[in-house]
Amino acid sequence: MDEITITSQPKSGYVIRNKPLNLQCRANHATKIRFKCSSKWIDDSRIEKLIGTDSTSGVGFVEASVDISRIDVDTSAHIDAFQCQCYASGDDDQDVVASDVATVHLAYMRKHFLKSPVAQRVQEGTTLQLPCQAPESDPKAELTWYKDGVVVQADANVIRASDGSLIMSAARLSDSGNYTCEATNVANSRKTDPVEVQIYVDGGWSEWTPWIGTCHVDCPLLRQHAHRIRDPHDVLPHQRRTRTCNNPAPLNGGEYCKGEEEMTRNCKVPCKLDGGWSSWSEWSACSSSCHRYRTRACTVPPPMNGGAPCFGDDLMTQECPAQLCTADTSRIVISDTAVYGTVASIFIVASFILAILAMFCCKRGGGKKRKSSKPLKMTPEKAGGIYYSEPPGVRRLLLEHEHGTLLGEKISSCSQYFEPPPPLPHSTTLRSGKSAFSGYSSTRNAGSRAALIQECSSSSSGSGGKRTILRTSSSNCSDDDNYATLYDYMEDKSVLGLDTSQNIVAAQIDSNGARLSLSKSGARLIVPELAVEGEKMMYLAVSDTLSDQPHLPPVESALSPVIVIGQCDVSMSTHDNILRRPVVVSFRHCASTFPRDNWQFTLYADEGTGWQKAVTIGEENLNTNMFVQFEQPGKKNDGFGWCHVMTYSLARLMLAGHPRRNSLSAAKRVHLAVFGPMDMSAYRRSFELRVYCVPETGAAMESVWKQEDGSRLLCESNDFILNEKGNLCICIEDVVPGYSCEGPEVVEISETQHRWVAQNGLHCSLKFRPKETNPPPFSTRVIVYQKASSTEPMVMEVSNEPELYDATSEEREKGSVCVEFRLPFGVKDELAILLDMPNESHSDWRGLAKKLHYDRYLQFFASFPDCSPTSLLLDLWEASCSGSARAVPDLLQTLRVMGRPDAVMILERFLSAFPQIVSP
Repeated sequence: MDEITITSQPKSGYVIRNKPLNLQCRANHATKIRFKCSSKWIDDSRIEKLIGTDSTSGVGFVEASVDISRIDVDTSAHIDAFQCQCYASGDDDQDVVASDVATVHLAYMRKHFLKSPVAQRVQEGTTLQLPCQAPESDPKAELTWYKDGVVVQADANVIRASDGSLIMSAARLSDSGNYTCEATNVANSRKTDPVEVQIYVDGGWSEWTPWIGTCHVDCPLLRQHAHRIRDPHDVLPHQRRTRTCNNPAPLNGGEYCKGEEEMTRNCKVPCKLDGGWSSWSEWSACSSSCHRYRTRACTVPPPMNGGAPCFGDDLMTQECPAQLCTADTSRIVISDTAVYGTVASIFIVASFILAILAMFCCKRGGGKKRKSSKPLKMTPEKAGGIYYSEPPGVRRLLLEHEHGTLLGEKISSCSQYFEPPPPLPHSTTLRSGKSAFSGYSSTRNAGSRAALIQECSSSSSGSGGKRTILRTSSSNCSDDDNYATLYDYMEDKSVLGLDTSQNIVAAQIDSNGARLSLSKSGARLIVPELAVEGEKMMYLAVSDTLSDQPHLPPVESALSPVIVIGQCDVSMSTHDNILRRPVVVSFRHCASTFPRDNWQFTLYADEGTGWQKAVTIGEENLNTNMFVQFEQPGKKNDGFGWCHVMTYSLARLMLAGHPRRNSLSAAKRVHLAVFGPMDMSAYRRSFELRVYCVPETGAAMESVWKQEDGSRLLCESNDFILNEKGNLCICIEDVVPGYSCEGPEVVEISETQHRWVAQNGLHCSLKFRPKETNPPPFSTRVIVYQKASSTEPMVMEVSNEPELYDATSEEREKGSVCVEFRLPFGVKDELAILLDMPNESHSDWRGLAKKLHYDRYLQFFASFPDCSPTSLLLDLWEASCSGSARAVPDLLQTLRVMGRPDAVMILERFLSAFPQIVSP
């Protein structure tokens, strides 16, 4: 029998949608052919066969073909590729010949491009890159670029990059148009939304024209009339020249030329003019010494070209006439006496009335207590210095919780520096830690006494239902001199309108300073040494309530929550600033500044007179009383963008911004989170997932946690870049078998609805239902992307299996207080003595500011007469290097590069005392 040979092998291919792949096989000297795919024989009834004899060679052959469908591939138990072979044999099946392996693939293309082109406006001659990365597909999709519907042809200026991007090495005016990227394979063809590319030309000046004008002057005539001329330069001849903005002229919205179109200059004349006096001014009013004066100036004309100056006095004084002096003095004396007498009388009467009212209130309060219980008398020895009476320093708390619950009553705030105070429910008060409820002696100085607002309890006796925050002698009080619980019990959890365990931290601070932190809310406060005199209770609070924010212009957007620093234990009559040196407030912001920063930042502050623009970054001047420093997201700051504000006053602060150039888009960094049911049994019936998109500030996510109390965080992701323009899409893919999506698989939120997450973020609900009574563990993929954006889509793997991802609201962190700094006060003082003295090489505090990148507005650090510039720089350094274990060694290296071995020696001596530097 002749040997069986396979002359036509089955070829690998794709199953396209509902179109099967036809595998063909031909063998000589065989009588039958069978197919085997993924270790299973194909039923003979599906195989089409043709038996015949070759007309040329006379050799008998068998041809067979079979269609492999999508069902065959989906239902097979193959682990890797779906592979098929044909087997040819004779009638006795003794000689069997196998063909080569053919691999069958399912052709597909997903819906969303991994990278899409974004509209751009670039200057002529610059490099332009339009990104495009095809959707996930098999086989790999081919990319084609279209401009205004016509295929873009590659040339010397237009390049197709290996990743699919379209690069124009030098953009031309003719390159302007609408561009689209198309991805094509055997399964499908998809196009991106068209994006506009605009090439503009900035204007350029032509050459200056020659100077025009004569410089001839008649000197004798000029001297003859000089006494009539206030400024000779007004009548002296001058020359002018011009230029035109046409080299090139601006096109397609390009900027007009900057600078002046015309220039003038005064002619140089040889005329010599002697100075002349102006007329005497009017007599001034009589002074307290009964004198008056008048002045004149050597300006008619001023000396010119070496002319003689004026001779004589420019100031004349004389004694006032007797009648004017006597009458005026008498009037002043009578007026002052009347004013002072009236003020004194009012003060005496008011004091008398207040004393009577105080005695009456005390008697009534004592009577009420006697009705319910015996009088409570506690001596400092028995009660730890605590006695129960209303202290004079009771202050209303700051900030509002919800606009609908406000009573509109004009009340005092927790800090005397906020006028008019924001309204708050009148039942919430704060008692000063240095008032009658404080058990500490004012003479003790064992370090800052720091405390957190932590626990809640109910107490209404003797207060008529008033909710009061007070310090007690319970077991919550610490015996450590450095720390003390200032607030142990309170009836209502809402303090300053915020959740007390998350959004506010307070500390009793003395001259040793302290560091207050709300890490989950993204805020920190550094009160340096000697910043306060005596002991003061200060607090740091964070609010993302919209009613707390300033009213911003339409072009601006909020980039941070409202940060509040204030004092609680202040007297009703105190208006002075308690700070003796600036403090540093640090908070997270959501502006995306890398790799391209197109933000113009503005810091708003309310120092007691309402919200005002405090600093426009890059436009600081001598009147700017705050310094703002930004940090790029990185490892040393937990990957978040931070803003550090050095301020000399207690205030409310908020960062805002707008795009610096309208031609370029600015972007925000947002946080994505997916929440689902806590109870696993909830997945056996219809349920929903909630996808949140909130600013990457920390405080916004804390608000989400409060809303999702009782739910479970299934997945989250940081640093999704969101542009102002472009619809936001949330897509569901790869839902595990056993579940189905009840709503649309793609939710598109228009740019007018998401509003650049300006309203503290947004969320949408995705509904699912199980198909079975006992469904498998739930999982799906949630893809978030923005149309017309070059940002890569964020793919979130969502599962309800606890071992994969499990987080609840109980894991939220509370505020903390620390009294340690990276450098002791003595070390910073030694460095200040060395670096405060300026030198010619700038290896002083100015050089340190430049090395630390704090030199944008250098004058700020020299504007405090009682503060060392070096110490202020180190305070800001303390704030910016929070969380960095190498902060001090890096500072040492900076001083070494500056060429300051004396300062290096101080830090080396400090570091030698520790085996390692641990971040406080």
